[in-house]
Amino acid sequence: MAMERMKMRKTREILRLHFDGKLSNQQIAQAVKKSKGSIFNTLERFKEAGLEWPLPGEMTDSHLEAKLYPQVSGKHNEATSPDFEYIHRELSRPHVTLELLWDEYQKSHQNEGLCRSSFYRQYGLYRKDLPLEMKVIHKGGDKLFVDYSGDKLRFYDREGRRWVEVEIFVASWGASSHCYCEASMSQTGKDWVASHVRALEYFGCVPAAIVPDNLKSGVTKANFYEPDINPLYAKFARYYDTVILPARVRKPKDKPVVESNVLHLQRFIFGRLRDRTFYSLGELNTAIWEALELFNARPMQQYKQSRTVRFEALDKPHAKVLPETRFVFTQVKIDVRVAPNYHIEFEKHYYSVPYEFVRKQVDVYQSGAVLEIYHGGEHVCRHKVEPGNYRYTTRDEHMPPAHKFVKGWSAAWFIAQGHLIGEATAELITRILQSKRHPEQGFRAALGVLNLKKKYSTQRLELAARRALYFETLSCHSLKAMLAQGLEQQQLPERAQRKPLEHENIRGQQYYIN
Repeated sequence: MAMERMKMRKTREILRLHFDGKLSNQQIAQAVKKSKGSIFNTLERFKEAGLEWPLPGEMTDSHLEAKLYPQVSGKHNEATSPDFEYIHRELSRPHVTLELLWDEYQKSHQNEGLCRSSFYRQYGLYRKDLPLEMKVIHKGGDKLFVDYSGDKLRFYDREGRRWVEVEIFVASWGASSHCYCEASMSQTGKDWVASHVRALEYFGCVPAAIVPDNLKSGVTKANFYEPDINPLYAKFARYYDTVILPARVRKPKDKPVVESNVLHLQRFIFGRLRDRTFYSLGELNTAIWEALELFNARPMQQYKQSRTVRFEALDKPHAKVLPETRFVFTQVKIDVRVAPNYHIEFEKHYYSVPYEFVRKQVDVYQSGAVLEIYHGGEHVCRHKVEPGNYRYTTRDEHMPPAHKFVKGWSAAWFIAQGHLIGEATAELITRILQSKRHPEQGFRAALGVLNLKKKYSTQRLELAARRALYFETLSCHSLKAMLAQGLEQQQLPERAQRKPLEHENIRGQQYYIN
């Protein structure tokens, strides 16, 4: 007899059509969209079960199923019953499937155990009896879930005489729930990545994937299909050979492990530190890490094992090796457009790039005192990092022949445009261009002066230029600040004429003539 097991709702319909409708097996098969053989088998099981139609009103689907599909004696006993606790634990290991475990079970019982469908069904019943949070099976070494706690801790800054609230970063492995926790000053990209680095060093290994929330430090643009990963975070992931898999927006069930452990850590650590006062971030973290060791070493109620023991057995053996050197932090700026004067702006300073990249986009990475510039993944040039003073760092090899890098732009053109506003504006632009090592370096500043006429009248701009020339503040920034404060309306002070200094010990110019 076939082993097909039909849903009881459809079984009841077959029985109704057979007994009440007096239909043939062929007609019933067409009505319920089943094979004629399935209809025959269902009616045979009903007959062998000794049941009568109509069925008693109190007979549930579970009772009917037990009557139609009874356990075969000798096939499923204590000796041949699968160890579902072992099966559930093995499924957390990489590359292990339920089909593989059933195959191993069959070989160990010489094909006398449960059939495949019964094996799968019995395991499904076993899983239903487990706590709800265990329904998601995480592979060992596969995912590390990270998040910030909603609640915060604080320390007292003696120097500033104030309380400072800090963020609480939590990382938790999917399979073992082994945790790391620390306090950081903010949720900025640098603090976010620094917490990840310390977490991986604490674990001593690297997961195949990291699952963060959609905070800006991790994901610059949340999108269901193609989220944009923060450049610094992406560089960190490449260095540690892992991937970032952001959770869906407002979907805490995508990372239930860390959501649960954030709550457990808050209760475990916050409660223990509630009556203590800390005077620095380092002092607070020392106390957090002491409590963290107790938290990870405490047996979990549902497993009777600690998180540390489970981590050593489930996650660490299958995780990636931690690099020998720590990740070097970088400032990252992506898609920086090269200005017409073949310079890019980074941290309030201008750096040259080869003139061929004018109006193209480059990526800028600062690592320590070195600035690296890339275009399309290829290295373009490097500079020594300079102070943020809005000055230019230009290399001769980056300059175009005869400095004619933009058709139609020249020093004469900018000066002519200045004359349309007034003589003082033209003189200011001339002085700005003359103050640069190459006139083209002043094109952006000159353009900035000209663009101020979009916001201010030519009369005000001319007065401001006259004042800038008087005080020799030859920059677009100072001119803009002057206009914003209305200083150009103030009268210029007269220049004092110095009188010759007369003194008996001063020889005077006549001494040198004679």
